[in-house]
Order: sequence, then structure tokens, then C-alpha cells
Amino acid sequence: MSPAYASWRDDGWDGWIDPAAGVDARACVAGTGAATIRRSRHADTARLVVAGTTLFVKRYAAPDGWRALRAFRMGEALRGAGFGAPIAVVAARRGGEGVLATRDIGGDDLIATVTRVRDRRAKRALLRALGAEIGRLHAAGFVHGDLVPPNVRVVDGRFVFLDNDRTRRSAVLVSLAARRNLVQLGRFVVPGVTVTDRARVLAAYAVARGLSGPARRRLAHWLVAKTIARRVAIDHIPVAAAAAAGYRELMRSGGRFDRGAGG
Repeated sequence: MSPAYASWRDDGWDGWIDPAAGVDARACVAGTGAATIRRSRHADTARLVVAGTTLFVKRYAAPDGWRALRAFRMGEALRGAGFGAPIAVVAARRGGEGVLATRDIGGDDLIATVTRVRDRRAKRALLRALGAEIGRLHAAGFVHGDLVPPNVRVVDGRFVFLDNDRTRRSAVLVSLAARRNLVQLGRFVVPGVTVTDRARVLAAYAVARGLSGPARRRLAHWLVAKTIARRVAIDHIPVAAAAAAGYRELMRSGGRFDRGAGG
């Protein structure tokens, strides 16, 4: 259940607060005592303890402040549709800057969770559940803005989607761009995850989306080509080397193209 938010205005800030959280919104926007844990192009994220509550405070510099309220609204939309998303306690904007403070939801990121699961059947079940959840997300009309593994946490067996400032809900967008989420998610080499495991994710996704056999095969071919292209572009792998190696070797855990393994 989502909190009963109330409007909040102070010192030029304008947004929303969860009154029941007992958190001083001014402490969140000031960020006093916060420890920065991540920097990105659009925002800095810090860990902050306010009134005994651990929060992640994301501050968007001008002119990207609109992202704070967009992430807040999309998080609420996801939660309202039955998906996991961070619970905000403060979301506000002042001029071109913005702040979003969310509760620490615990759990671990997707790659760490998959890597930690040693039992083969349990790992396969987790990967199938992931594919089904992404399929359910798209079937509900959502497209995540950046569905990389660090933006998916696993909390008590449930998937939680982070960084929703570019997430959209649009049936048209799903038809045009949803499959890009699969490339974002799948371009990473994950320890212990095989190409067959990746096929399990896709199979569960296809079932959740109600894709026919031919449609699933077309998606698989497209996904392989786009994943290779993304690895070439982002991981600076020579095109000729990627073409010679092929998809299976390119994505092999512990292989020569596994950056985490020193490839």
C-alpha cells in the first residue's frame, strides 16, 4: 500500500511528503551528513539516516529537477499496478533542481543475487521469474528507462525496479521500444549464467507477453544482434573480433570478453 502523501512547500521547494514517515523534509533536501554513494550524468545519490530511517536521497542538478517528480509518479504507478518500486518519503523540485528521497528497501542487485544462487534449479527458477516479470511489466504498458541489472533489486524473492525517472507507461511505446529493455538487461556477462539460461529468460518473457513461436524466434534473432552491437559500442570490443567470436563466446562467463574476469 502506498503512503498517503501530502503536498509540501518550503524555501522554494514544492512537492510531496509522506507525513507518517516522521522524516524532516528539510533534512532530506539539505542532505546534511549524507554520504554520496553514486554519481551519474543526471544526479548524485547519497545515503542518509533521518529520524532513524535509512534513506537514499537522489539530488538532480538543474535543469534535470523534473526527473525527481517523474520518478516519484512512475514509482507510484508501478506500485499501484502491482510491481516493486522504491517507497518515497519526499519528492520535490525547486527551480531546475530536484530531490527524491526513498526508503532503503534492502535486498541485493540482480547480478549479485543471481551469482549467489548456487543451486541450479533455484537459479533457473529465478531467471524464469525475471523473464516473466519483465514480460508482465511490458504487458501492463510500462517501459523502463534504463533496465540494467543495478536498477533491478531482489528483495525477499521479489523484483524491485529502481531509477524510474525515464520509465513510461504507454502501449505505443511498448510496441516500439520495450524490447530495448531486454538488451539493457542482457548485455552484461553474469557469472554462472549461460546462453541457455538467457534463453530461459526469453522463453518466460515470451509466455508472459503471449508471443507466438515465430514472434519469439524473431525477437531472439533481433536480441542477439542488438546485444552484440551494444557490447561492441559500450565495452569497446572490435567489430571484427565480436563477429569472429559470435554471441555465445561474447557472452560466456569467464571467457575472453568477460571484463569482470579480466578478459
